[in-house]
Amino acid sequence: MRKPWLNLALAMILAPGCWLFAACGNNEGCVSGATGNSFGGIGGCVAGGSVSGQLTFDVVGDVGTPFNATISDKDASYNIVGNVPLSVVLVNSHPPIKMSATKTTNDSSLLSLNLVLGISLVQVASTSAPFGTIFVQTNPLPKLGPPAAPDVRFFVSAPLGETFETLVEDTQTGFDINSTVPSLILYESPQGKVDGQFIQDENQGVFEIDLIVNGTVVADTAGSPNISLRQP
Repeated sequence: MRKPWLNLALAMILAPGCWLFAACGNNEGCVSGATGNSFGGIGGCVAGGSVSGQLTFDVVGDVGTPFNATISDKDASYNIVGNVPLSVVLVNSHPPIKMSATKTTNDSSLLSLNLVLGISLVQVASTSAPFGTIFVQTNPLPKLGPPAAPDVRFFVSAPLGETFETLVEDTQTGFDINSTVPSLILYESPQGKVDGQFIQDENQGVFEIDLIVNGTVVADTAGSPNISLRQP
């Protein structure tokens, strides 16, 4: 049985449109070489070659602060309605990337965006103003990309605070990601169907994960410490 607050969080994640991200080492490229040599998923390439540090957008501040956000690169954009905290990862991206967030409350609660490359905090933006807006970016983005089509998201909602590693992949490419629950992983322009293999670092409880395509939950799973999820 999904907890009531998780149902609310999922409803927010399902907000149509475009979105945010956070990723590990290879959110811009393939993790490897041989198609199908994965954790046992659809296929894609896994392993080999050097990749840039993971690019992560963390929404932090006063816990529970509600926000609307937009994340965009040159080719796609994503919208979300959520609450602090949230880690987001965009894989298969096409920089530059910009994320903006707006508080939806008329109070002094703190909303911050952290742009993290690898383990280095490279940009921070914060606001405590009523309905305040902030943004961070890798480089100036001339204009927002069109709404992602398809809009593919993995939403990891539990256990809160768990750090984990995942391999998400389509039929051609795989991406190795490290993140912290709650986490939203956006898969830009997948080739064919996607799947994900998820491994907990600390086994703090049961994973709850949804695969959302164009605003509809197409698959979900729960378990620990290692589980997989595949698009039907």
